[in-house]
Amino acid sequence: MNSRAIAVAVLFLAVPASVFAQASSGSRAEIYRALIAEESSARVDMPFGGEGVELTALGRINDEKLRKEIQKNGTSIPTGRIVRVTAIEFNSKSIDIELDGGGKAKKNLGGHVQVSVGGAGPQVQQPAPTPTPKIRGSKITLTFGGKVPEELTSLQLKEFLAPVLDFSKHTITSTNVESLPAEFQEAVLAKQPVIGMDEDVVLLAMGRPDRKTSEKVDGVEQETWIFNGRGVKKTFVTFEKGVVVKITEEVGG
Repeated sequence: MNSRAIAVAVLFLAVPASVFAQASSGSRAEIYRALIAEESSARVDMPFGGEGVELTALGRINDEKLRKEIQKNGTSIPTGRIVRVTAIEFNSKSIDIELDGGGKAKKNLGGHVQVSVGGAGPQVQQPAPTPTPKIRGSKITLTFGGKVPEELTSLQLKEFLAPVLDFSKHTITSTNVESLPAEFQEAVLAKQPVIGMDEDVVLLAMGRPDRKTSEKVDGVEQETWIFNGRGVKKTFVTFEKGVVVKITEEVGG
């Protein structure tokens, strides 16, 4: 057992058996506040699909299952990519941590607008078609030998997730930034987008967008990320084939 596994095992054993119950509401609230939208760097390749990476509280990754999931569904998050926690679900004996959307198609709830179809006579109302969201991200299922610790903290949860995620700010703001071209390094540190950046670098500079839109321009698919700034300022970052081609700003009256 390596030093990281030993450290995680010590942390696991240090939690008193008496507190092994489903996480309390206070514990869940603290974890949500600390980890939702928190950035980290992937330490392993992660698959598309609903299964993701299975990890035990003793630091063991189910490598065989992970390999099969990647073979079946492909790699969604490669090792070293910066990801964000987008959802956390507490179960009795496990915790699901969703990264960058979860890696699985979600039900589209946008079918409230209705259109009329049919000819003469009574018309039938049907939901208008809505675009299917792009599948991104993956997830981690952290399983415990018993129930989830009642007073689990965000720091303890980060330690449990350490074999899969590196929450070190040095890794994100130093290692990744220093590997970028000089003009991108300056822009990331200034939290500004630059034409030529890819999606991952824009995420590093700006964080997750508040909204996304897509359209075809001269037959080419474009996706625009919209960031709400201070006051009424908005920044629109437009991508073609995953690369920034246009940046516009709007200030309302």
